[in-house]
Amino acid sequence: MILSALTLAAGAAQAGAQVVPYIVGGQKTEVSSYPWQVYVSLHVLSGSEDMEISCGGSILDSTHILTAAHCVDQEGTTVEYPAGDITVYAGLSSVKQIEKEQPGVPKPQKRFVKKFRVHPDYAPLPNIRDDVAVLELESPLVLEAAKDTAAIPLVASGATPAAGTTLSVSGFGKENGLEGESEAAQPDGNLYATTLTAIGSDACRDAVGANSAVLLCAASATSSACEGDSGGPLTQGAPAVEVGVVDFGGKSCPLGGVNVFTNLAAPEIRAFIEGSETPPLAVRPVSAPALKTVGAGPVDYSPITCEPGGWNAPAAFTYTFQTEGATPQVLQSGPSDVFVPVSGAVGYSLVCVVQAANAGGVSTARSAGTVGVALDTAAPSSTIAGRPRCHLQACTLSISASDPNAVALTLTATASYPYKTTCKVTRHHHKTTVPCTRTKSLAMSLSSLAAGSYKASVSRLPYGKKVRFAVLAHDAAGLSQSSPAATSATLSAPRKKAKKH
Repeated sequence: MILSALTLAAGAAQAGAQVVPYIVGGQKTEVSSYPWQVYVSLHVLSGSEDMEISCGGSILDSTHILTAAHCVDQEGTTVEYPAGDITVYAGLSSVKQIEKEQPGVPKPQKRFVKKFRVHPDYAPLPNIRDDVAVLELESPLVLEAAKDTAAIPLVASGATPAAGTTLSVSGFGKENGLEGESEAAQPDGNLYATTLTAIGSDACRDAVGANSAVLLCAASATSSACEGDSGGPLTQGAPAVEVGVVDFGGKSCPLGGVNVFTNLAAPEIRAFIEGSETPPLAVRPVSAPALKTVGAGPVDYSPITCEPGGWNAPAAFTYTFQTEGATPQVLQSGPSDVFVPVSGAVGYSLVCVVQAANAGGVSTARSAGTVGVALDTAAPSSTIAGRPRCHLQACTLSISASDPNAVALTLTATASYPYKTTCKVTRHHHKTTVPCTRTKSLAMSLSSLAAGSYKASVSRLPYGKKVRFAVLAHDAAGLSQSSPAATSATLSAPRKKAKKH
C-alpha cells in the first residue's frame, strides 16, 4: 500500500488545511527540466502491512537532500522515523522507473539515508512552522545535469519573492485532490510541474498566522500542489533558484487555493540548512497592532497612530497604512507610525500592516480596520493669553491654539491701527481731497514655543494710537475659527528726562 497523504487537522493554519506531500492541474514533465527533483520514499511497517509514505525533495549537493520535516516525522508529531527507513531516488521522471527499467531511459540513482537533521523549532499543524529537514545520504549522488541529476542553489537570504512573482513547483504527487477520492485517485507516478504566483504575507495572513517570517504563499487559478508533493521544491527564475519547500495547503487541493511553503529566504530557515543547530528565531506577534485616532474615529488631516502590538522579541518596525478591501491601496509605508489621511481617503476604512524584523527574519501583523474616514467639521481655536507685552514701539503676544482633531494648524496674527490722511473724493463732478481715517495693518511674525503655544511679535507701532491685535487659526482641513481672538493696547511715548540746571 502506498500512503501518499499526510492528512492533519488545520487548526490555526487555514480552514480545512492539510499537509500536502501532488500537482493538481499541472503538466507532465521530464526530470531533465527539473534535475534537482528527487523522490523520497519512507517504508513503514503497520502491523503486517508494509506501507510507503512518499514525498518530494531537492538536491543541495551530492550528499544532502532538502525536504520537509513532516516527511520524516510520524504524522502530526515530532517523533522521527529511523533514517534507515528512508530512501532517495534521483534522476527519474516516473516512479515506475524504480520498479522496472525503461528501455532507453537511464536508471535512477538510489541512495539510502545515513542520518537527517530537523529544524529545532519545527512544529506540526495546527501551528506549523520551520517545516524543513536535511537528509544526509550514505553515498554521494553522481551530479551530471546531462544525466538528469543536478543540485539547485538556494535563493539569497532575505530575498523572499515579491507578491506577483511567477514561481514553479514540481512533484510526483496526486493529480486529483477531490475530497472522498484520495484512495481511489492515487498519483500515476509521473513527474508533474506547474506555475504559481507569489502572494504577500499580509494577503496570506489567514494561512500563515504568526509564522509569516518562515512561510510564503503562492496560488494558481488552474493548479495546485497536493498530497505527495510535500518537501518538493518551489523555484524562481532561470537559471532556477529554490525559494520554498512544499508545506501545506487546502483540503482536497482546490484550484485557486493557497499553497504554503517553507520560506528558504528566511534567515531562521537558511541558517539551519547551512548547518546551525541554534538558528536565529524570527520575531513573532503575540498581540495585534492597533490604530489610534484623536477622536472617536478617523477624520481627514487628523493624525492616526499605529501601535505595533506585542512581539516576542525586540524588532525594528516598518508601518504600512493602507485602505482595507480586496484591492488595498498603500497610502504610506516606512518607519513612521503616524499617518495623516488627506481628503482623498474620506470614506475608506484604513488598516496598518506592521513588519517586524530581526536576525531571524521579517514577520507581519495587521490591525483591525477603522470605520470610514470622515470629513473634518471641527474648527480650530486660538486665544491670546494676558495683555500684550510692549516696549517702546514693539509688542509681543502669547498665544494658545488647538484643533479638536489635532489637525495641523496655521496662524495669522496682525496688528492694526487707525491713521489720519487725505482721501480723494468727487463732489459736484469735481475731484477734491478731504481729511479721512484709514487703517494700517501689519503682519506679526510668529514662532512656535511648544505644542499649542506660540509667540507673535511686531515692531514700528505708533505711539498714542489704539492698536488692535488679532489672531486667527486655520487648519489643514481648510477650516478656520469663526472669529479671531483679539486684544488691544495703546503705546505711550517714553517721557523725556528733565534737563538739570
